[in-house]
Amino acid sequence: MTDKVHITFIHGLANKPAPDDLRRIWLDALAKPVDSDNGFDPEAVGVTTSFVYWADLFYDTPLLAAEYESRANELEQAVATELSLSANAWLAAMRKRFPDNETAYPEAPVDDTTPSYERIPIPWPIKQRMLEHFLRETHDYLFNINGIRDIIRNRVLASIPPDSQCVLVGHSQGSFIAYDVLTDVPACPPMTGLLTLGSPLGLDEIQDRLNWSRSNGYPAKLQGNWVNVYDRLDIVAGLDPRLANDFRKNGQKTVIDIEEGNWGTWRHSATKYLQGPLLRRHLRQLCKREEA
Repeated sequence: MTDKVHITFIHGLANKPAPDDLRRIWLDALAKPVDSDNGFDPEAVGVTTSFVYWADLFYDTPLLAAEYESRANELEQAVATELSLSANAWLAAMRKRFPDNETAYPEAPVDDTTPSYERIPIPWPIKQRMLEHFLRETHDYLFNINGIRDIIRNRVLASIPPDSQCVLVGHSQGSFIAYDVLTDVPACPPMTGLLTLGSPLGLDEIQDRLNWSRSNGYPAKLQGNWVNVYDRLDIVAGLDPRLANDFRKNGQKTVIDIEEGNWGTWRHSATKYLQGPLLRRHLRQLCKREEA
C-alpha cells in the first residue's frame, strides 16, 4: 500500500501571480522533463499538494502569470546593458551590505573552465531591488508587524491535512516560515520531511528571531529528513547556504545540504530550483516515492 503523503508548498518574497496561477507554474516546473530526469508530478503518484499564499499581505494586485514566468529573461536581458560584477565583486558587495557575515562563506570560484559556475553578471542595482523586498517582507514577518506572522502561520496550519504524512517545501522566505511553524507553533503536527530551497536561514539576523539554538536547532516535530538545496550564486542563499552546521540535532550535523547549480543570471528562481534533478530526487524520497 502506498503511503498517503501531502506536500505543502510555501512561496518566497516579492509579488506573485494569483494563487491558482502560481500553483500551476510551480507544478509545471516540477513535472517538466529535464535531460535524463522525467520530472516529478506529485498527483500522478498519489501525492496531494497545497500552496500557502501570502503575497496578498504585501501587494494589492497579483502579478500576471506571464510577468512572473518572464522575469528571469528580463533580468538576463538587463545584464547586456548594465555593468556586470565578477563573483568575488558580488560577494564583496553582499558582505558590505551584511558586514556581520563577512566570513560566513568562502570565495566563489571564478575560473571560466568550471562548468557549475559563471561569473556573476547580475548588476548591483538589480540585486539591491531584490534585497529591498527581502528586508521589508522578512522584517514584517519576523517582528509580526500588523499580525503578519500570525496570519501566515495560520495559513500554513490550514494547508496541512490531518490524515496525511506531510512534507513542507519552502522557497526563500518560505523556508524560514516553514521552520518557524515547525518550531514555535504548538498546533503544528509532526512533519514527515522538510525541503528548503534558496534559503536565507543561514543568516544570523534570521536565526536570532526564531526559536532556535545552534546545538539543537533541528525541529523536534520533524520526523524525517531536512534537505536544503542551494545554488551558491543565489543572491538570497549565497552568503551562508549550508545549514547543517547551524541547525544541529543534539549537537550532530543532520541537515542534508545539496548544491544544485541553476543557470542564467537569476539563480534564486523557484522554478529553476524545481527543475533540478537532485532536488526532485530528494523530494521523491521525502514523499516515499523513491528509495534513498
